[in-house]
Amino acid sequence: MSERPKFAVLGAGNGGVATAADLTVRGFEVHLWEMPEFASSIKSLQEAGGVDLDVLPGTGLTKGFANIKMITTDLKMALDGVDVVMVIVPAFAHRTFAELCAPYLQDNQVVIICPGNFGGAMSFYQIFKKKGTAKNVVFAEGECMIYACRKKSPTEIWIRGYKRGFRIAAFPAKYTDKVMNLIKEAYPDCKPGNNVIETGLSNPNMIIHTPIMTMNAALIDRTKGDFLFYHEGCTPIVGTVIEALDAERLAIGKALKTGMRSCYEQDCEWYGDQGAVGKNIYETSVNNGLYKWSKAPDSFQNRYLTEDIPYGLVAVEKLGKFVGVPTPIATSLINLSELLVGKELRSESKSFEELGIADLSIDEIVKFVNEGE
Repeated sequence: MSERPKFAVLGAGNGGVATAADLTVRGFEVHLWEMPEFASSIKSLQEAGGVDLDVLPGTGLTKGFANIKMITTDLKMALDGVDVVMVIVPAFAHRTFAELCAPYLQDNQVVIICPGNFGGAMSFYQIFKKKGTAKNVVFAEGECMIYACRKKSPTEIWIRGYKRGFRIAAFPAKYTDKVMNLIKEAYPDCKPGNNVIETGLSNPNMIIHTPIMTMNAALIDRTKGDFLFYHEGCTPIVGTVIEALDAERLAIGKALKTGMRSCYEQDCEWYGDQGAVGKNIYETSVNNGLYKWSKAPDSFQNRYLTEDIPYGLVAVEKLGKFVGVPTPIATSLINLSELLVGKELRSESKSFEELGIADLSIDEIVKFVNEGE
């Protein structure tokens, strides 16, 4: 490995561009890749040679022009010679990206999926087993995206939040130390997760977005999202529902012998130095200054439901049934969201079969995610 790790960032959406920009400004070599069918989305970046990075001062990050080493649609080139592969795409793209990556991954590379949701790293591992040839590739995942960000233009990215205490876990967990040692210079604020059960169930989007969306359905319908999603959409009673839903998630983690912090504790750790203050999740949501730009979605055809339900709450519901933990809140929100979206959402989730855990007991799953096969 080189003295400083080299990174490939796969996916040139908001999160991918923010990651590539921040790492580049801080002196790391980065290859940014996008699928050929979306080549138009990176054309401006290629012509400019990089991206202008703007940051909110409270993040502690540095703004500037990021002269990204490589911006390409050639996946083989993007993966060649890098140490860490950051996959930053929505959960519905995990299978596709795993299939595309598998033949080109190289010996000893570390692949980090952000966010993993439930099964991200396991899914990549199972696909790589069938299609990859490289040796000692390690798959890991983060519990969410590390940046709160958005594009201001095709060549400008704005980072308004940076998650401290962000958890990363390898699959299996016995390799987590290897991953953390490799990225510690780039991400010194990250912490090791217990395993991919913790990281897979710790994306707060499914716990926070869906109650706010469903309980503000009339307001979204009437105003087309003309209100602040967190500051105005989260009220004390919505906070109560979030906490009840979170309790179901925490109970499942306990049944799977994996400790997890609550959404409130996570919010305080991530953004406590950036405005998340209060004694519960309602208060941290309405007090956090990062959210004063967060308008509500203008329709229900939005990732807050179309992604957070099938790749988030459905996993909570399925795991709850498996371990014997009732999930009435999760189930109710899934059913209501399907009405709002106008289609069935459960079938899109990752199956236990594709994750390699369909025939395992609770103890066997815990051993699998900690020690591997």
